[in-house]
Amino acid sequence: MIAVEIAGLTCRVECPDRAFAAVLTERWAEFVTRAPADVTLHVELLPTPVAEALAVWTGPFARFSHRGPELAIEGPGFSGAFDARTGHGRITQPVDPAPLETLLSAIIAGRLLDEGGCLLHAAALVGPDGARVFFGPSGSGKTTVATLVGEAVITDEITALRRTAGGWRVSGVPWRGSRLEADLDGIFRLRKGSATSFRRLGPGEATRELLGSAFLPRADGAEITRFLGIAGDLLGAAECWEMTFAPERAFWDAVPRRALGVAG
Repeated sequence: MIAVEIAGLTCRVECPDRAFAAVLTERWAEFVTRAPADVTLHVELLPTPVAEALAVWTGPFARFSHRGPELAIEGPGFSGAFDARTGHGRITQPVDPAPLETLLSAIIAGRLLDEGGCLLHAAALVGPDGARVFFGPSGSGKTTVATLVGEAVITDEITALRRTAGGWRVSGVPWRGSRLEADLDGIFRLRKGSATSFRRLGPGEATRELLGSAFLPRADGAEITRFLGIAGDLLGAAECWEMTFAPERAFWDAVPRRALGVAG
């Protein structure tokens, strides 16, 4: 058994295979906790090799479906479900952390939405005034900005934003980030270019851009509506900029600072 704290949620994973549990413990080491569990997942391992399962699978890595409060997942060689009412779930899968981590991402995203936060496909780094969140579709430069700066990286791919008494808190997940956290400073929609420039986005445009980077496991009307309301609150607390950047570290010093309201 292993328990990890992710974005304020304690997840306990039960796995009878000690070798796989040891892999998870090492992989998630920074996030391990002894706090009481909010959700529990039971993992049953299959002998099917990952490569063999992938060879016969078509479509996205994971498909989600739902019936009431139960969220189901299916992918190459794995399937599982999580019941939000009881906080318990299960997954049957090959010896590979990815299916379990995908289900956990969906559970965390759903819980954050219920509590007025969100999970984004985004990089997050700590700057002079707090966490800077960089989002955009695959290939827009999330991993690039994290690599170029190379320090104070919360995550290069999956960012959790949750409300606190003082505003918004930014953190990562064990499989794509560090235990580092910070209060939100600014939000940046990434575009690659030949030079670095910034354009302030209005609330409507920023919300549309953010929607494309949100983890919405159910992706139904209610969940989308909930996210749009959360995005409105988020954008009321932090400025959102379109950042076109060249792959050079100099962009980091040019990022607009909230205290100044102009490129710093």
